[in-house]
Amino acid sequence: MRNFSQAIATSRQSGFTLIEVLIAVAIFTIGILAVNAMQTAAIKGNSSANRITESSSWASDRIETLIGLNYSDADLDDDDGDGTGEDANNDGTDDDGGNFGLDDTGANADGTSASPDGNYTINWNVAVNYPFPDIKTVNVIIERQDGGTIRTVTMAYMKSNSI
Repeated sequence: MRNFSQAIATSRQSGFTLIEVLIAVAIFTIGILAVNAMQTAAIKGNSSANRITESSSWASDRIETLIGLNYSDADLDDDDGDGTGEDANNDGTDDDGGNFGLDDTGANADGTSASPDGNYTINWNVAVNYPFPDIKTVNVIIERQDGGTIRTVTMAYMKSNSI
């Protein structure tokens, strides 16, 4: 008899109870759900960063194309005249308050095109003799749709009339 009672006492002292196992599984499940939420947030962040990088790449590509053109090339003209002669008093600000037309997009831009995949609209605007004579300021604006909102990346450079 003695051996039988020792076996029962020993078996009661080892292993996990059902409640302990359920609590451990619940904690593990909460941890897995938290990791899932973090992974989802990371994927969204990476996707957003990728779109911003693509926009910047398209802007850089357009700037490199325009910078390689002659100063008098038609793509570097202020087609609508909103960036030429707008600082009559030479104080460095647009007399009409329009930032020399450098922020125009769509039909108001001096030039526009689309990326080959159609996801990005590339606009550029030119201000002649701004901020100095024989300098063209070119502003490139990349637009993309992001959940019904238009997101933009803007880059500017100046091109001088080389002698």
